[in-house]
Order: sequence, then structure tokens, then C-alpha cells
Amino acid sequence: MGPLVFGAGRVPSVKTIGYVPLERSLNRPGDRRRFPAYVAHRGIGCSVVDSWDGMDLVVLTTEADLVRWRSAPTGVRVVFDLPDAVLDERPSFRSRTRGLAKWATGSLHRPVFRHQLAIRRLVERADAVVCSTPEHAMKLADIADNVHVALDYHGEFGVWPPKTRTDGQGLDVLWEGLLPTLDSVRQVVPALRDLARSREVVLHLVTDRFAPRYMNRFLVCDVERLVARWGVRIKVHDWSQDTLQKVARLCDFAVVPVDGEDPYAMGKPENRMRIFWRLGLPVVASDTPAHRRAIEVAGVSVDTLCGRPVDWDETIRWFAEDQESRQVAAEAGHAAAIGPYGDESVLGAWDGVMESVGFV
Repeated sequence: MGPLVFGAGRVPSVKTIGYVPLERSLNRPGDRRRFPAYVAHRGIGCSVVDSWDGMDLVVLTTEADLVRWRSAPTGVRVVFDLPDAVLDERPSFRSRTRGLAKWATGSLHRPVFRHQLAIRRLVERADAVVCSTPEHAMKLADIADNVHVALDYHGEFGVWPPKTRTDGQGLDVLWEGLLPTLDSVRQVVPALRDLARSREVVLHLVTDRFAPRYMNRFLVCDVERLVARWGVRIKVHDWSQDTLQKVARLCDFAVVPVDGEDPYAMGKPENRMRIFWRLGLPVVASDTPAHRRAIEVAGVSVDTLCGRPVDWDETIRWFAEDQESRQVAAEAGHAAAIGPYGDESVLGAWDGVMESVGFV
């Protein structure tokens, strides 16, 4: 079977560009919202590949064969897209066995006992490395000479103006994400339970209803059963672009909680905030470097960031009772999502990546 071509049109001063995806179908968010979105919108020809044969440039994700690509010929330009702060991941059974699991599932051609070291060595080999935060970029700059920051492209979602519900009844709160980050929502639940004593409160979870716990393949979990004992009314919605947009229009605000004890989670970018802002929702989020930077860009109140349990209690109660403050936060965030955080800003970051490796 020949390479899967997903971009067409001009090829900037090169013969061939390849992409090693997270998933060959290109259905994973990291595929839809990063390099494939860029080449599609810039009209650049590109193919999904699993080798460097005949390629002038190849963009790799973390699902590439890290060991094999480290040996790519010097004549092949390699761009390594590393959006998450994987080098900050704390040791665990999952992290220690990841290299073996990827070998068992075919992502790696041989067992790798130190997966983080394999990533580090590919970073050293790459002609350019792309990450998602300035903090991550500073760390990568210690081992790479050409590091760029590019956030996710969110053109798959519509642009919805902020809309405050005026009936004054009930409270609908939105969270969106994958199973590995669901546990962080627990820190929000006590505040919602407290509010539920005086009004109807619904927590909407837009996620995969049946989600694998490991390697996106194994140990499938029923999310509805997992959250059934949280003690607050919860509606689980199967994830899709349309579903997220429809549920967002029903909700009063969104939450983006992060595990403050996990350096990997704390190193996440502001992408989720940007999605909710684009959809017209105000956001209450954990106090992380990326979230703090985002509210500074948007001019949103610092009081929307939560570092302690009491912060979640106070901020959620404030947003529940003050529709005007929600509207102000939603409008400021929305303006940032389509302005400084807008589509052209994201595409421009990838322009810089391509230029830096001589493909203009």
C-alpha cells in the first residue's frame, strides 16, 4: 500500500514531505489540530509515511519509532512534534513500561527500557523540535538548537459568541477531555455538591464514554460507572466536535482542573481554555503557568484561577451567582481566542518551523 496523501497543492522548495502520525486515520486530536491541519490550510502536499525513503522532510509524533528515526540520514530533515512536557513525567509503572508496551504493540521495532531517554535522544537528532509552551521550550533548548512553540489549531470548532443564560435557574458546568485527565475533576466536585443544596447543578462530561485506560487500547473503562459515586448529578456525552459545541451552548461555564502534584499535567498548554473561549464560554481553571499566561493575554480576572480547594469553592460560587462577571470573562476570553490566539497565529508558528529547516 502506498503512502496516504492528506495534503495537496504547492510543495515549498522541496520534493516530498512526510508525516508519522499518532494514528494512521488522523483522527486523534494531536493529528487533527497540529501539523496535518497546518499543511491542509497552507495547501502543502504531504503524505503519511513510516520510513524516510524518498523524503526530504518528515514530521514525527511521539508514536514514531523513536529509535529508528534517530538514525535517519542527515539529508532527511526531521521535525519532532512534542506538544506535551513528556520529559517532566514523573516515574510510575506506566512510564517505566511504556517503551515495552510500544514495542509489544508495534510502535517500536525493539524493546526500549528507558522511553524518556529515547525521546531525549530523538530531540537531540531532530533538526527542529515543536512544543506547546515557552516553559517546555526553555527546557528543550538545553538539548536542542532549534525549538518552536505552536499551540493547537482549533478550526474544527465553530466560533460562538458568548451567551449568558438569563433564567437564573440551575447551573450547568462543562468539562471536556480524555480519561487520563478525568480524575482531576474530583477537586471541583465538592464545590458543585455544595451548590446543589440550593439549586439544580449538572456537571457535563464530554469524553469517550467507554475509554481505554492504557496505551489508548487496553483495559476499557465505563466512564458513567466510574463517576456514579461522585455525589453530584453528571451527564456523560460521547465526544464529537458537534456534541461539544452543542453542550457548550447549554452550559454556564467550563472548568479546566489540573492535578497540581503532577509536573507533566502542570506543563500542559492553554489549549482547552482556548477551545471553551472560542465556543463563547467563560472558564474556571487550575492555576498553572499556561493558564496564568492565557488570562493575562485575554485580560481575564486572576480570580478565575484556582490553586487550593477553597479557591474552587469561592470561584464556582462567584460564577454561579454573578452572571455579569461570567459575561465579562466570556467576552474577554472569546476575543483572545479569535485574536492573539486565533487560527492565523497558530498557522504562523508552523510557518516559522518550516522556514527554520529551509522549507519556505
